[in-house]
Amino acid sequence: MEWGNAAGWVAAFIAFLAVNASTIQWLLKRRDEQRQRDSSRVDDIEKQLVELRVNLPLEYVRREDWIRFSGTLDAKLDAMREEVREQIAEVKERLYAGRN
Repeated sequence: MEWGNAAGWVAAFIAFLAVNASTIQWLLKRRDEQRQRDSSRVDDIEKQLVELRVNLPLEYVRREDWIRFSGTLDAKLDAMREEVREQIAEVKERLYAGRN
C-alpha cells in the first residue's frame, strides 16, 4: 500500500468521524432545545394547575354543599307556599262568607 492511498484512507476516516461528530453534536443540541421547550411547557401547565386549584373553590360548589343549600332553599319555599295558601284561604273565607 502506498503512502498516498494510506493518506486518502486516513483523510476519509477523519472526514467520516467529523461528519458523525457534527451529526451527534446537532442531535444533542436539538435534544437540549426540545428539553427546554418541554420544560417551559411543563412550567406553564404547572402554573395553570396552581391557578385552577386557587380558583376552583371560588367558581364551583361541592356536591354536599349544593345538596345542603338546595335542601334549605326547598324548605324555605315550602314554608312560603304554605303561608300563601293560608292567606289565600283567609281571603276566600272573607270573600265568600256572606254568600253561604
